[in-house]
Amino acid sequence: MKAIVIDDEKPAQLHLERLLRLDGRITPVQCFSTARAGLDFLAKERVNVVFLDIGMPEMNGLEAAEYIQQLDSSIRIIFVTAYADHAVEAFELQALDYVLKPVSSVRLAKTIDRIAAGMISSSFQVAATAEVQESEAVGVDTHVPGLLTFKHLDIYRSLDQKAQKHKWRTAKSQELFSFLFHHRGDWVSKEILLDKLWADVSQEKGLTHLHTSVYQIRKLLKEWNMTTGKLEYNMNRYRLLSGNLVSDVEKFEQSTAYVTVTSDNVDQLRDIVTLYRGDYLEEHDYRWAQAKARDLRRKYVGLVMDIAEWDMKHGRGKEAMEQLSELQEREPYAEEICRLMMRVCASMDDQQAILRIYHSFMLTLLEELGHQPEPETSRLYEDLTAR
Repeated sequence: MKAIVIDDEKPAQLHLERLLRLDGRITPVQCFSTARAGLDFLAKERVNVVFLDIGMPEMNGLEAAEYIQQLDSSIRIIFVTAYADHAVEAFELQALDYVLKPVSSVRLAKTIDRIAAGMISSSFQVAATAEVQESEAVGVDTHVPGLLTFKHLDIYRSLDQKAQKHKWRTAKSQELFSFLFHHRGDWVSKEILLDKLWADVSQEKGLTHLHTSVYQIRKLLKEWNMTTGKLEYNMNRYRLLSGNLVSDVEKFEQSTAYVTVTSDNVDQLRDIVTLYRGDYLEEHDYRWAQAKARDLRRKYVGLVMDIAEWDMKHGRGKEAMEQLSELQEREPYAEEICRLMMRVCASMDDQQAILRIYHSFMLTLLEELGHQPEPETSRLYEDLTAR
């Protein structure tokens, strides 16, 4: 195995290089005093391990690790730090291990043991990936991962909801994934991420949490075989490429681009309605998601009403009322839902139902909001009951 050392302190470089040569299992190829110099070398040469100091000027080790992962995700990163608090942070990041300064030969030997074990594990993963690729070549189902965003964010190993569900290590790694998926394909600056997700902590602490969450997401993408799925980093910006991940919100948005409900698309649209388990990311209460949640809710209401109107015109009044009753539970103050419900009842010549719907709606508005139905709703009620 070959390694480089990146540390702005020359004595620390020489000490670590000497210990590596004494151990003999890893060959120190070169030492660098700046992260930029080390990255330039890695862009041209391949190594297995990088020993990386966290506390360096200009570009610290946490940021440098992002670029190293971009260059080659198979490189093992070992953080080197003089501070115990950074050691815990490093262990949560993409580092295979961490060592505290001054580095001892015993501690370094344990680290190299872990590196060697990791190399063996990786060889098994490569073999497994080759089997998956071979299965794909002969048409075997490799279980496309699925993402649910309505009501609650859940990722499943396949589209079957009985499949394994991902367990998020932290709430913030889940929110970061949600935020980047929300902006999927677009670059999002580090400053925006810190402002939206970690405004309540110091910038230094926020950066540590950000790097930790980035690692958790990259690990998920890799372990769950999300083809072409990537979390990219460039010029202090991130973007998520979701690859073969299939999401309910994308299917919903694509299907709600219909012009009108017809006999050809009505069954497909009924299936789309079932995707809407609740408002977009409702249970997480992410403030940044609220505008999209309102837009998706508006589309959902419009979709259900369009299907109900189609049912009404095709003699399926009972089915239309079932849909509208469920919809009214979500939107109890919506005048347009009340009006359509009265029209459906009129199509079935059910005067008693028209009376019941209108007076129930009027009572709800009066007791909970303190106002009367809109003139349009009252006029429709009067016209329908005057027949």
